Amino acid sequence: MSEQIHLWNQVIVRVLDIRLKRIGQGDEIRNYVAPASMFIFSANGHAEMWADEHVWLSERFHLLHVGKGTRITVQSGGTLDVYMVLYKASLPDSALREFHMMLQSDNPFMECWGLAPSEPLILLGMLKMMLAEWQRTDRASDSQPGTGIRTSFGESESLRRLKAKGDFIRFTHAALLERMEYIGVPSLAEQVIRYLARNYRGTISVEQLAQHLNYTPQYVSRKFKEQIGCSPLDYIIRMRMDAARRLLSETAATLQEAATYVGYPDTIYFSRMFKKQTGITPGQYRKQFRHAVSKSAMKWSDLSVVAPHPAMYHVNNDIHYHLEWDGGIDMAMSKKNLLATALLCLTLAASACQASSVNTGGNNGTALQSNNGAATDAVNAGQTSANVETRIIKASNGDVEVPALSQRVAAPAYLGTLLALGVKPIGSESLLMESPYLEGMLDGVTAMGESLEVLLDLEPDLIVTHSAQAETVDRFSLIAPTVAMPYNSFASIQEEMRYFGDLLGKQDAAEQWIERFESQSGELRDAVQAALDEGETVSVMQEYDGTAFLFGPKAGRGGRIMYEMLGANPPSIIPDYMLDGSYYEFSLEMLPEYTGDYLVLTTYSTLEDLQADPIWGNLPAVRNGKVFIWNENQSWYRDPIAVEGQINSLAAWIIEAAKK
Repeated sequence: MSEQIHLWNQVIVRVLDIRLKRIGQGDEIRNYVAPASMFIFSANGHAEMWADEHVWLSERFHLLHVGKGTRITVQSGGTLDVYMVLYKASLPDSALREFHMMLQSDNPFMECWGLAPSEPLILLGMLKMMLAEWQRTDRASDSQPGTGIRTSFGESESLRRLKAKGDFIRFTHAALLERMEYIGVPSLAEQVIRYLARNYRGTISVEQLAQHLNYTPQYVSRKFKEQIGCSPLDYIIRMRMDAARRLLSETAATLQEAATYVGYPDTIYFSRMFKKQTGITPGQYRKQFRHAVSKSAMKWSDLSVVAPHPAMYHVNNDIHYHLEWDGGIDMAMSKKNLLATALLCLTLAASACQASSVNTGGNNGTALQSNNGAATDAVNAGQTSANVETRIIKASNGDVEVPALSQRVAAPAYLGTLLALGVKPIGSESLLMESPYLEGMLDGVTAMGESLEVLLDLEPDLIVTHSAQAETVDRFSLIAPTVAMPYNSFASIQEEMRYFGDLLGKQDAAEQWIERFESQSGELRDAVQAALDEGETVSVMQEYDGTAFLFGPKAGRGGRIMYEMLGANPPSIIPDYMLDGSYYEFSLEMLPEYTGDYLVLTTYSTLEDLQADPIWGNLPAVRNGKVFIWNENQSWYRDPIAVEGQINSLAAWIIEAAKK
């Protein structure tokens, strides 16, 4: 949360829209794809709120945040007010690259979370005021044409939007405060629904649910029915039928394929259950609704592998099937969903081939039978096949089964590390590929950006990422075995090389690099220690947008090189906690205290600019010219190849500066 709030303080925020949707009895918001990041607030009613595969049960008030492209369904048995605040948050290009990497690995504006607020009326009051201001239109007769200036009524349009931004920041502060103080856990019904959403295609029984949740079957059934209005088994039937309706109306899957996919290998039993739920047969349903859905291939692709929104209050009126609200499905998101479609096709094909040929309909007991083992195998088809030798590697995402010898490695992270081992990845992040230290080494490496489609096309047999976000790792794992290791996972660069040397079967290459580097860095360390006087200190900082950041021995910008490899010491007044992480922002008032005898500074200013600055120019290190100045494109990279290039420059500078 602290890192996410740090990002909120760095981004440029723009409010895109503020809406109120009143849901009447039997009405719903269904399959609405969020066109931007959104806060959603439900008020004055009971509701089931789905965001992709996550569900929350709202009893009176509920706050939900979702990212762009999230599929939203809100269902209520009565009336309900749903407020939506759409916004866009973007980092300026000049922001620290740590912030840009943080945005890639743990993007708070794409995160899905929800809670029952402790002070809902405060949030509701803010939303009502924001909505009223947003909807207030300018009166043409009261404005001067072409000037945008109000002459007698209200503010200009620009000033009104500025007020909306300020109101939104205050609302966001209140929402994040609620989240930081929220200590609740999902209700029993929410836990049941989330479990069913993940496992609805398999064999499910009340006894199994109860054992999973550590309750008695009777207690699970009673509490679930009290809150939802039906039994868990009735609910899972509705969930399966909901998925079946989507398959029949949005894909070309055969009846056998659709039935097998949702957990009914026996098509006769499936057809009987389908008619009982919808009033018509599967064939009649497809004939009636196949063309009711947009024929746009992009919109047909907008299909989740898991049905995320079963009908809590079942509505047979399929006029609600697609809600297109002010433009409907976001086109950018539709590209992303092509991946889900591809994986779904793999699943359907394997399910059809491997489905059991007979099931006499014994599904009317407490267990709901399914033959979906083939589907699970199909989803993992892009991973390791049975005839490929594998082994287990430990990573931050647990024990991962990887090929014993990977041939096609995709590296959204650790690009320089892999190249130092003699492994050329098939793809990597554009930001890593911009490193000046890797010039001439990247022929044949594809820039992937954030596109899962590009990654899927590359057909990797292993993916290496720094992301600790479970959803990111899960998406990668659908394509290939994924090893996740955050950048601060390793105590030293040697440990990093040995880990990836072991992962990729390059142990000898790792030890050779380490031996050569330790010899080189050892000589440089001795020379630097001889040049520095006893007690002299070195600070590693970055100056950015009127603020300053400290970097420690685990960080880039020269921090690891100066402190860990060359043996320099920071000023003793700097608290240890400021140097423990990747960076630490501090007040410029402390700049004289935290600046050592020597300063390694990332900035786009020149030495002359710094010496003329009233704050920086008073620092002895700046006055005396004992500053190593480089820009972020030179200092940010800290992979083994970059470090080899940086350590020579930094050691040569400090040895020369010590002579002044």
